This record gives sequence, structure tokens and C-alpha cells, in this order.
Amino acid sequence: MMEKFDTSDLQVLLKVAKVNSGKFLDTMIGYYNKIFQISSAETTTIYMDIGDKKRTKGDFDGAIRAYKKVLKADPNNVDTLLKLGKTYMDIGLPNDAIETLRKFVVLDTTSAEAYYILGSANFMIDEKQAAIDALERAIALNSGYADAYYKIGLVYDSMAEHDKAIEAYEKTISIKPGFIRAYQSIGLAYEGKGLRDEAVKYFKKALEKEEKKARY
Repeated sequence: MMEKFDTSDLQVLLKVAKVNSGKFLDTMIGYYNKIFQISSAETTTIYMDIGDKKRTKGDFDGAIRAYKKVLKADPNNVDTLLKLGKTYMDIGLPNDAIETLRKFVVLDTTSAEAYYILGSANFMIDEKQAAIDALERAIALNSGYADAYYKIGLVYDSMAEHDKAIEAYEKTISIKPGFIRAYQSIGLAYEGKGLRDEAVKYFKKALEKEEKKARY
């Protein structure tokens, strides 16, 4: 008579697999699925967890493989699409990030973070208007999104539209007064306009912020 296998043992084995970097995990899941009929939701959870752990450890290729396993089972899993898009950005693959995040925003139009990352990815490939459109959408969803204002400022600066850049940077520091790079960027934008005195004023402000930060 075959000994009855306690399904709790399955959870232990899967945890062991995850600890060991997911080695042979596909084979293990397939094997135990035949025996215990692991649900697709459980399989998705396992791969999602592995992807998160690998991304945290800097194993971005491993994270991407795990997230793709989730999406193979559930192509409309928005959490995974967002994580995959962010991971592509982690390793400097903006085109892949854009493709992934475009799928995301079709399914979920309410994520300011997704539009911010989409805007950042478009900026990386010099699609400046697409970047601005996405970043403005992020701000429309979250009016206090300092990073999005700052990124729009960078886009405008790259287009030599210094007045619009300064306006965006000023909005950034109105939301986040300790955003040192925004003060530096305002200084550089004024330098680009040929307004040296204004530039120096903001460079000094940036230095003061840095010194204050160093004291705490």
C-alpha cells in the first residue's frame, strides 16, 4: 500500500527549492502538479515570490524568467507586468520596459508609477514627447509626484526649453524641499539661459542643502 503523502510536505519542498535559487523548480512544480494538482494560482504565487527574491538580490535575469512564467499562465497579471517593466529598467532595457508597460496601462490606467516608469523609458530612447505625455499622466494621477515633475524638467532641459524645465524643477522643490538635485538642475537651467547670477544662487542653495543633510 502506497504511503499517503502529506501535502504539507509539498510546501516544504517548494520552500527548499526557492532557497536554492529555484534550481530545477520547473521540473519540481510539473512533477508535483501531476500528483497533487497544484492550482495555477499557487504556481503563479511561487514564481512571483521567486521573481521578487531574485530581483531583490540583483539577479535580474532570474527575476525576468520567473515573472515571464507568471505571465505565461496569466498574461493580464498587472502586478507582474509592472514588476517586469521595472526589472527591464533595472538592467537598462527601455524598449522591453515600454512594450511591457504599454500592456500594463491598457489594463490599468490608474497607476502613476507605471506612467512614470513608462515616461522614463521613453526618455531613455529619446522619445521626448512620449516621455512628457506619460509623465504628465503620472502627475494627473498623483499631483504630489515630485520625481515625475523632476523627470519632466530633465526632458525639457534636454530640449533646451529651459523655462519649462525651471517651472518643473520649482514644482519639484515645492513638493519636496530636500530634493537637492532639483536645485542643482535649476542652476544648470539658468546657466543654459545665460543667467549666471541666478544659476549661482541655486548652486549655493544645493550646497547648503547638502551641508545640512551631512550634519544629520
